[in-house]
Amino acid sequence: MEQGRLLEGSSEFLDRDSPRLANLQELYGFSTREQTLTDYWRVLQKRKWTVMASVVIVIIIATLVTLRMTPIYDAGTTITISPQTPNPLNFKDTNASQATEDQQQIINTQVKILQSDTMAEFVIHRLSLDTHPDFAGKAKVQTSGGIIVSESSIEESVRLEQLIRKLQGNLKVQQVPDTSLVEITYSDPNPTLAAEIANAVTATFIEQNVKSRYNSTMQAADWLTKQLADLQVKMESSQAKLVQYQKEHGIVGADDKQNLTTEKLDELNQELTRAQADRIQKESLYQIATTTNPESLSAILQDPILGALRQRQTELQGQYALLSTEFGPGYPKFLEIKNQLDQIDRSYREQVQNSVNRIKNDYQAAVNQEQMLQEALAEQTGIADQLNENAIEFKVLRQEADSNRQLYDGLLQQLKEASLAAGLDSSNVRVVDRARVPQYPSRPNILRNLEFGFLIGLAAGVAIALGLDALDNTVRTPNQAESISALPTLGVIPMQSSFNEGGTNIARTHLLKKASRSNMTPRPLISYLEPQSEIAEAYRALRTSILLSSVSHPPRSILVTSSVPQDGKTMTCLNIAIVLAQQGKRVLLVDADLRRPCIHTAFGLADQKGLSNILTGGATVSDVVQATVQPNLFVITAGPVPPHPSELLSSSLMQNLLKQWCEEFDHVIVDSSPVISVTDSVLLSVQTDSVLLIIRSGQTTAAHVRRTCNLLQSVKASVLGVVLNAVDLASPDYNHYYYDSTNHYYAKKEKKHYKTALNDDEDLGEISNQRGQDGTTANLS
Repeated sequence: MEQGRLLEGSSEFLDRDSPRLANLQELYGFSTREQTLTDYWRVLQKRKWTVMASVVIVIIIATLVTLRMTPIYDAGTTITISPQTPNPLNFKDTNASQATEDQQQIINTQVKILQSDTMAEFVIHRLSLDTHPDFAGKAKVQTSGGIIVSESSIEESVRLEQLIRKLQGNLKVQQVPDTSLVEITYSDPNPTLAAEIANAVTATFIEQNVKSRYNSTMQAADWLTKQLADLQVKMESSQAKLVQYQKEHGIVGADDKQNLTTEKLDELNQELTRAQADRIQKESLYQIATTTNPESLSAILQDPILGALRQRQTELQGQYALLSTEFGPGYPKFLEIKNQLDQIDRSYREQVQNSVNRIKNDYQAAVNQEQMLQEALAEQTGIADQLNENAIEFKVLRQEADSNRQLYDGLLQQLKEASLAAGLDSSNVRVVDRARVPQYPSRPNILRNLEFGFLIGLAAGVAIALGLDALDNTVRTPNQAESISALPTLGVIPMQSSFNEGGTNIARTHLLKKASRSNMTPRPLISYLEPQSEIAEAYRALRTSILLSSVSHPPRSILVTSSVPQDGKTMTCLNIAIVLAQQGKRVLLVDADLRRPCIHTAFGLADQKGLSNILTGGATVSDVVQATVQPNLFVITAGPVPPHPSELLSSSLMQNLLKQWCEEFDHVIVDSSPVISVTDSVLLSVQTDSVLLIIRSGQTTAAHVRRTCNLLQSVKASVLGVVLNAVDLASPDYNHYYYDSTNHYYAKKEKKHYKTALNDDEDLGEISNQRGQDGTTANLS
C-alpha cells in the first residue's frame, strides 16, 4: 500500500519493521495511483453543479439563437442521368478520353455543370431573379416608369456575380450513392421561391443538355461535309495512282505471280541443299582416295573387282611362297605362279587408278552442279526481290485507295445520321421528382440544435470541472496529503455538523452553561459532548494511530501545529486530549499559542494566568494548572499575550517544563501557532517527542504543506504524521474510502481491526503501559 511505502520512505518518523505499520496500512488502506476514469468520475460528481449549470446555460443560449433564426425551406428535385454515348455520332476516335469515361465520371461531370456559374446565370435570367425582391433584395431595384433602375452604385457585372454566388451558396447538388440519381435542393426563406428555383435549375439543365447535344451534332455535320469533299479528292487520286502503277509494272494477278515465284525459289533452295550435301560426300571420298595406301583402298572403296583381284593375289602369294620353299626359283610351276602374280598386281593397280579417276569425275560433276544451282538460286532471288518491291508499293497504293474509300463511305453514313439526329430533341437526363412547395422549414431544427447545445454544454461543463479541479491546489484527500508531505496520514477527521440527537444531554447542558459567558459554542469538545458520533470515533482512531506510532513507547509530548491559521489545530488538540483522558491517562493540555490563544475559551476557563506567566516567572505551574469537566484532563492556558513569545518558548525553562510535565503526566499535548506564520512551532518542535501536522481538507494548499514540512525537517523535528481535518465525507473524493455517515465507518473500521485483540480502551492503555515498561512491541494485527 502507498501508506506503507510512504512510511518506509520516512525512516525518521517510523521504523519500517514496526508492526504498527501494518496496522496503519490496514486501518486506512490509502494508495497513490495514477488518474483513472473513476478519479475523473469523482471530479465530475464533486463539481456536478458546475456541469449542470454549463449545460443549462448553453441550452438556453441555443434555444434563444434557434428562435431568432430565420426559417429556411428546402425544395428538391430528383433527376436520373442515363448512360450516353461519348458523342452524338458514335465515333470511336473523335474523343478518346470521353470514350473511356465511365458512368460515375459522367455523373460527377454533370454535377459540376449543375453547380457552375453558367448554369446559375441561366437560372437567374430565366426567372428574372435579379429583379425578384425576395432574391435580389428590396433595396436593390426600383421601378420608374416601367423601367428597372438600379439604386446601387455597384456595377452590373459585380451585382450579377453576387447573385450567382448567392444562388450557388443555397444550391446543393449531390448524387444518391450507388445510383444514377442526382438530388438538386435549393434553400430559401421563401418556400415558393425555393421550389421555383429548384425546378428552374432542373429545366435549364435539361435544356442546356439538349442544346449542347444539338450543337455538337450540327458541328459534327458541318465538319463531315467538309471532310467528305476532301476525302473524295483523295480517294480518286489514290485510285488513279494504283491503276497507273499496275500499267507501268505489268502487274496482273500480283498475288498468283508472287506465289509461283516463291514456290520456284523454295524448290531451287532445296535442290541446292541436296547438291551441296552430295558434293561434300564426294569431296570427302575423293580426298580419301588420293591420300590412302592403294593396298587398303579396296576396303574403303568397296569395289567388287578390287576385292576379287585382292583375293586372287593372296592365293597366288601363298602358292608362290610354298613353291619357293620346296622347289626353288627354277621350278617351272614356281615361274608360272610368279608370272600370274605379277599380272594380278598390274591389274590391281590399274583397277585402283580407274576407281580414283571415277571418284574424281563424280566429285567434279557434283561441284559443277552446285555452282549451277547457286547461280539459278541467285537469279530467282533477284526476281523475287523485284517482285516483292513492286508488290509492296502496289499494296501501299491499294491500301491507301481502300482506306480512302472506307473512310469516305463511313463519313457519308455518319453525315446521314447527323442530319437525322439534328432533328431529334433527345436527352439522357430525365426528371424523376419535381420540387413541391415545402410546408415546413428544414432549418432551424430545434431538436437537433438542443441536442447539440446539450452536448456542447456537457463538454464545456466537463472541461470547466476538470480545469477547476486541475487549478485546485488544496489538499483534499489522504493520498494527496501523503504524496505532498511524504508523511503518513494518521487520521481523517470529518467535517462537523450540528449536535446529534443522541448526544449526551447532561454534558451538553453543562458545557452550554460554562460557555454562556463567552458567547461561544462548545462544538470544539465534540468528543466529550457526543462520544458516539462519527467525529468522536475519528478522534479515537487518531488516538490509536498515535499510540501505535512508536516502536518502543507512545510519544509523551506531542506538539500539534498547522501550516496556516484556521486549519483546526486547536480543535484537534482539544479532542486528542479528551480521547486520551477518556482512556484513563493523565493528560496535560498546554496552550502554547501565545499569539491567539483560545483553549481557555473552549473550556470556559479563566486566562488571567497561564504559560506566559510561568515563563516570565510571574507564577508557578501549580498556580496555572486547571482541571476540566473531563476527568484526567488538565489545562494550562496561554495567559496574557507577551511581547516576545518566540524568546519565551525557546528558553531552557520551557524545555525543562516539558520534561517535568512528561514525568508528571502520561501525555502532554501542546497547542502552538501555525508554522508558516511565526517561528514558535518550529522552536517547540525540537523540544517535544513528536509533531502532529494538521491539514484542513479543501483549504490548506500543497505549497503551504511543503513549506511546513521543509521547515520542520530543517530542524530535524520528529514529525509523527499528518491529520486531514474537516473532511467532507459526502464528497465523491471519499466514496472509495468511507461509508456514509449513518454507517459510522470509523467505528466499524476501528472495531474491525482492533476489537479482535483489544476488549476496550483500557486494554489498549494497559498494552501501551506494558510497552513503555519493557520496550517490546505488541502484535495487534
